[in-house]
Amino acid sequence: MLNDEQILLKTANLLDTLQEKCWDGYKQVGMKKKSGKNVPNCVPVSEKVLREVTEDEMRALEDVLDDLDPANLPLNDLFSGKMRTVIPFPTLDPSTELGKFAEFFRSQEYDVDWEKGMVYAERDLRTADDLMNTLIGMQAGQPEKKKVKKIQMKIGKLFSKLADLSRRKDELYQKVYKHADNINYKLADGRGINTPSRVTGKMLKAALDEKEYKNFQRINDQIYLYVVSPGNAGPAGYSLTDLATQYSEYWKKNAGYIKKEINNIDNDKFSIIITRHPIDVLRMSDFDKITSCHTPPSRQGAYQSYYKCAVAEAQGHGAVAYVVETEELLTNTNTGNIDSAEQEIQEGEIFADDARAGGAGFDIEPISRTRIRHVRYYDTDEPKRFDDGQDVGMPEKRVYGADIPGLANQVTDWARSNQEEVIQNMPKENGKINLDRFMIFGGSYEDTANAEGRALLMRQLLGAEQSVSGKMKQNTDTEDTLDADLIGDVVRSYEGECENIQREWNDHMAQTYVDYEVGEDGGDGAYIRPYSAFIAKWPIDEWKRLPSNAEEVVWNSVDEINMQFGDIFVPSENDTPTIRKVREEIHLTIQVNFEHPEIAGNSYFSMPEEFNEACQKIDSVIDDRRDTWEAILTEYFKKNGQMEGGEFMNLAIAIEDSVLTSYEWDIETDGEYDQSYECTARYSHYYDPEDLGLGMEVLMQILDSRDFKIELRKQLLEAPRKEQNTQYYLDMHATTVEHAGEAKYTAIFSVNADAPDIMTELFVELVEGDMDDEDNLNVVFNRVLAQFINARQPSHMQTNESVVRSWKEYLKS
Repeated sequence: MLNDEQILLKTANLLDTLQEKCWDGYKQVGMKKKSGKNVPNCVPVSEKVLREVTEDEMRALEDVLDDLDPANLPLNDLFSGKMRTVIPFPTLDPSTELGKFAEFFRSQEYDVDWEKGMVYAERDLRTADDLMNTLIGMQAGQPEKKKVKKIQMKIGKLFSKLADLSRRKDELYQKVYKHADNINYKLADGRGINTPSRVTGKMLKAALDEKEYKNFQRINDQIYLYVVSPGNAGPAGYSLTDLATQYSEYWKKNAGYIKKEINNIDNDKFSIIITRHPIDVLRMSDFDKITSCHTPPSRQGAYQSYYKCAVAEAQGHGAVAYVVETEELLTNTNTGNIDSAEQEIQEGEIFADDARAGGAGFDIEPISRTRIRHVRYYDTDEPKRFDDGQDVGMPEKRVYGADIPGLANQVTDWARSNQEEVIQNMPKENGKINLDRFMIFGGSYEDTANAEGRALLMRQLLGAEQSVSGKMKQNTDTEDTLDADLIGDVVRSYEGECENIQREWNDHMAQTYVDYEVGEDGGDGAYIRPYSAFIAKWPIDEWKRLPSNAEEVVWNSVDEINMQFGDIFVPSENDTPTIRKVREEIHLTIQVNFEHPEIAGNSYFSMPEEFNEACQKIDSVIDDRRDTWEAILTEYFKKNGQMEGGEFMNLAIAIEDSVLTSYEWDIETDGEYDQSYECTARYSHYYDPEDLGLGMEVLMQILDSRDFKIELRKQLLEAPRKEQNTQYYLDMHATTVEHAGEAKYTAIFSVNADAPDIMTELFVELVEGDMDDEDNLNVVFNRVLAQFINARQPSHMQTNESVVRSWKEYLKS
């Protein structure tokens, strides 16, 4: 029997255990020992795609299942008489979309942090002369001189920048083509100038003015900074503008999946089961976390409006392509390859279903799916019998579940290669596919809806360049005869529909999320109040400090975007953004304005379909523009001193607007402020060898020496460094040339966008402070040279009073 003390101890331990709970995304499976006590055993929650169909729901398929013969189902030729077929899905193969995308970064020598969506690289900026001087210096025992630019950029921004640069380069090429055409210039082969490969440097100089030519060179340098191996960046003859635009759109669409999964997948991780089995089709959207409008009513609160569509499809129309893990497929079918696995899954169910006895199948868990629509074409516009036409399987482009890049294309390639004769015999009129002789069957819900959507469906199968005419009809006879008593009370129905709309779009979007509130409208209906917010993200090391949410610099950040895009986000006077640190990132959350005409024009909805349409707009108008919002916010926070690089941006603006002026220094920036990377300041001093009593050759040797440059830089920066209280030095390059009997020494100081703000402040102090005075500059230049001339004298002469007096007089001159 336990005493009081033991009872209290046991009770305390029990309370400790009960107070433990699993994190979001984990579930408890029993208990485990930790630090000598029992705690919940938390394991990750695996995302189950298929749930189960109840016996009541299965009754909708009784007639079909009683006479289940593949030969009696549509698309029999496409499936070669099989009920199911299995094809490989090599996601990272270089020939696939994802493989090509990943290969771009490898070929261009980038390190990629997929989770953060960032690329990193170091580029050697040394010219051929720099490399030669470095080699000579290293042979003389000097350390290697490096000139490196570090690239740290979001993936989306990289492609946006490349596309912009390439477009501007293309515009300049067009001027060259036009100039060559105007003067009727031809190459040796008799053809004109119409591609970049046929343009020479002389042609560029002839066709462009001096400013345009310099701009071309600068753009070209910037492009080669980002694309170091152009020959390996894309397919033969590719356009960089098109490639960068394509990859930018690809990243916007697939960023969420790639960030999460790319390090976990390989070429044979996934396979695709393409099935026309009625039960597989019925369960096409019976998902736990990934549902659609076809979800059955057994899923409490699910979006059920178009469940009848799934039943209609399962009545013998259409097919579904499911992605599964290859290892699970082979293990559960006890086979060694997908061809053998295909033979094992021809009969019965293959996906687990706990709700029905005998429905366990092979316990295969699909990850995502896309539909294959059942279409027929006829030899007349008005067929007498709808079942007499030629079957065609047409894959949809939309993917439900894990949006694995390339799924729709892989299924389309399979459908195209297995229907070559069917495609060849499609009815045409004047070379165009005649859609008037096509009819689509099954459920009424279409991802590619209406006549325009069905034309897109045809081009998905045949290629975007295929011309079509007419309108494909829709046959909903099967669905129209089904019992449609599927929906319960309005509020509960709306809750379920909105829940799944929310889940679908939150899984799809990369940096934007949506939410909702459903309530009774006071009558027989319900209202939906939507919510959405965009989250801008930056690595923490890009910030000088984390401002608090009580500071105006945070409040006003959203207004910086709205000034350009017209209250696309809720203005700060109505809702202020929030900023916080999340692990190694800074996140700024700003609320989307549903009343903006590009979103919805309203802050309340009466139908879930309106909420879904608004989410589509948010995906394209807000989430797809995430790089734009972050660029505007980055510039804003830099200007306001919250992020590193703000001083450089202000410097570039001041130079561009001629606000920053200097009497003695020539100041330049290498582009408009938002494109600028480097700012320079140069000053030239003239030495007369006769006044110095030196020969020109000896004087040039002194001025060209590394030690002279180091000492001159040190003394020129002495006063600015003291004023700014910093240990930093600015980079300085120098040139020495003979000019009218004198030695012209030009010192060139530079600072770039990657430098700390204190270095930009040091640069400004140099060109505006004490060193922006001709007398002070003369003193420094002459003093440094005097030191070096004195050091070349024999030791017994280096303290000679006459020498000292002479140089004092020279320094004062």
